[in-house]
Amino acid sequence: MIILDQVCLSYGEKTVMDHLSAQLPAEGILALKGPSGCGKTTLLRMLAGLVKPQSGAIRGCDPRKTAILFQEDRLLPWRTVEQQIQDVLPPGRRGEASSWLERVELSGEEKRWPGELSGGMGRRLALARALALGGELLLLDEPFAGVDPERAARILERIRALEVPTLLVSHEETALRLADRVIPVEGPPLRFL
Repeated sequence: MIILDQVCLSYGEKTVMDHLSAQLPAEGILALKGPSGCGKTTLLRMLAGLVKPQSGAIRGCDPRKTAILFQEDRLLPWRTVEQQIQDVLPPGRRGEASSWLERVELSGEEKRWPGELSGGMGRRLALARALALGGELLLLDEPFAGVDPERAARILERIRALEVPTLLVSHEETALRLADRVIPVEGPPLRFL
């Protein structure tokens, strides 16, 4: 269980979280659904340890054992598709890169450069990198942007098979429909409905 206890965060005059308290299950695939700008991405970044709350506490989540997929792909243009995955794997596991690419349906693209990929392919590559990095919690921000619904459904089932608790933010109906639980949110400040 991930516990948010009276978490507060502001950026200047903008209050993003105001004494936010909630309990989120740390199992299966949990999706947050809400309007843009309500604080969902900030929550993921906080769980990943990239943003610290100004007050309150977060328990049940070790940022050192999370993998995050950002809204932006953040691919390295000088590294091939295969190298993007190898870069996050320990030396003894670099041979696994092709299996991670297969999970997101990028087999055969190993030697291509990020600039040669379509937007959806780049998104899937960024997702494969986050999955390969692994950990005890996956934090996925819009993992299927630009990915067709049928492919997104297949990939989400492969993520489920990893049996790693997953918290995702999505506006894609496929991801929301296939999640184990969907929590509607609104804000700012971020509120669970």
